[in-house]
Amino acid sequence: MVYIWGFWAIIRIILFFNPEPISKSLLIPEPLSTFLFFVTGFILITIWIGVTYWRRSRTRSKAFGITSEGLLNLPPIDFEEMVAELYRAMGHQAKRTGMIGDHGVDVIVSAKNGEKWVVQCKRWRTPAGESIVRDFYGMMQHEKAAQGAIIATSGFSQAAIEWAKGKPLHLYNSNDFLRLWEKAKKLHLQETKAG
Repeated sequence: MVYIWGFWAIIRIILFFNPEPISKSLLIPEPLSTFLFFVTGFILITIWIGVTYWRRSRTRSKAFGITSEGLLNLPPIDFEEMVAELYRAMGHQAKRTGMIGDHGVDVIVSAKNGEKWVVQCKRWRTPAGESIVRDFYGMMQHEKAAQGAIIATSGFSQAAIEWAKGKPLHLYNSNDFLRLWEKAKKLHLQETKAG
């Protein structure tokens, strides 16, 4: 709804400079029409911000108490959102791609240092193999990412771990992922106490 409102806001701005006044064609007379339009936009944006904050809070509270088995039971979208929220909790900007055909990139991170990172989420019951890691590394090169991470709930094969050594590629199993959330929780508590 916010995007639709934004589209109509652009149309209204263009029409404002139109030599032919549009006030005769409006159901609600001016200036009330413009006032109501912008009040509606303010309400929509406020709701959008509130829903975004609520979702992130819900994701964080869910992550602070989840177990390895709980990760396996999450829907894929929730797992990807939890990964994106972890990066946000660490102070980076992150967004879930949420697309079919994302070429193995589930989360794109704009790191605090300005680098682009890419993340792949594997909510699997079997370890990820070398071919998964190798293909993802190729995608990192294609995306021109400085670093990449694969978060696989059931870990990685030994061949995958060996292949990733010496590359800007981080492999996290569910226990590693949960430890990172514990670190984020401590950081969050410190910020809460300081603020």
